[in-house]
Amino acid sequence: DMPVLRSDPKVIRRKTFRTGKVALISGGGSGHEPLHGGFVGHGMLDAACPGQVFTSPTPDQMLAAAQAVDTGTGCLFIVKNYEGDVMNFDMAAEMSEGVQQIVTNDDVAVENSSYTTGRRGVAGTLVVEKIVGAAAEHGLALPVLKTLGERVNAATRSMGVALTSGTVPAAGKPTFDIGDGEMEFGVGIHGEPGRRRDTLKSADAIAEEICTAILGDLGDKAKGPALLFVNGFGGTPLMELYLMYN
Repeated sequence: DMPVLRSDPKVIRRKTFRTGKVALISGGGSGHEPLHGGFVGHGMLDAACPGQVFTSPTPDQMLAAAQAVDTGTGCLFIVKNYEGDVMNFDMAAEMSEGVQQIVTNDDVAVENSSYTTGRRGVAGTLVVEKIVGAAAEHGLALPVLKTLGERVNAATRSMGVALTSGTVPAAGKPTFDIGDGEMEFGVGIHGEPGRRRDTLKSADAIAEEICTAILGDLGDKAKGPALLFVNGFGGTPLMELYLMYN
């Protein structure tokens, strides 16, 4: 089930479709790979819309994706809570029929940022895509999938840390400055400021702060088994990810 790339407008879609299955579509700015194009396939997305680096895809990409993968039972847009993404997916939904949306907002670090009104949608988006994608393969209807996705999003929390800054190719320099012995707690996926900056901590101390923030935000919901997702965002060696997982 290798994906197919459509070049104008840019859309990554599944090669084959099953009639009667609700189509899942997501997208966002490039620079966060493998999200979202790397998760187009069986049990996950039917199509993904890649924007320019750290820039929302356009409504015509989303509209083309919906037209390409809708088999007659509708489409579900899974949208990260960034103002450009929300606005453009809203426009595409208004131009389409049989489209519903889920907006992910799992980041507990900050309530508002330079790219958002409300919480940012980050790693939890992948959890929503995986669980709702599996349900869609079993033939669940569009309203049921939307409700499921909203339940998963409401139960999902995340927080990030950064030791260095990313560099947008067009800018040619780091997005923010940070000292060799410093780290940023709660940094955003585009380099937005987090909740605080501190000296470099051990893996145990980092895990404790992240988990304390997440569990505190969940409150009474923090009971029973949990799905743990540790993401290095492409810049953390696998050995260090295993260390954080442990």
